[in-house]
Amino acid sequence: MNPWEVHALTHNFPPNGSSPDADQPPGHGSRFQPRQDPIIYPGLYAPSGIDVMKVLFGVFGRPNPRFDLGPVDCSAALTVCNLDIPGNPIIYANEAFSQLTGYSIKEVVGKSHRFLQAPHKLYPSSDTLLERRRIAAIQRLEQAVASRNEIQVYITNYKKNGQRFTNLMSMIPIRLPNDNVQYAVGFHVAADC
Repeated sequence: MNPWEVHALTHNFPPNGSSPDADQPPGHGSRFQPRQDPIIYPGLYAPSGIDVMKVLFGVFGRPNPRFDLGPVDCSAALTVCNLDIPGNPIIYANEAFSQLTGYSIKEVVGKSHRFLQAPHKLYPSSDTLLERRRIAAIQRLEQAVASRNEIQVYITNYKKNGQRFTNLMSMIPIRLPNDNVQYAVGFHVAADC
């Protein structure tokens, strides 16, 4: 559970849904006075300044989705890449992604998503069918990124410790309102195939 979730769950809301100013007589003070929100959400903004909640709303509000992602909560392994920078570096990764792959968030941010395929060079597979499937999945993923199309693909990836796993990766390209940057949002699930 993220720290902001713990904070939100332990927050003491006023009883019966009353506002903190419920005891004040009508007309006392302006209802438009700025107040600090009692629930803050640290960790939802990446160092790059990306608003992760806005990204997720962009994903779920996208027109004509090709894939149903189902319910997604804070436990989903998530990455966000900037498609306008050569190499499409990861600009955000959450703790669930770190737990899935074994890489810390600091090790991931700034890298291309291709780093999950890199250990294959150290541990080549003797299974030619598996190798052909891996290459085909990588090509499909690269074509989808280049054409800015959604894709959902099973791809062989490697954890930091070299352990191979099948990643059901859903990549959704989005552009946020008032932002000219093209992002790719990746949802990662370890799948048994």
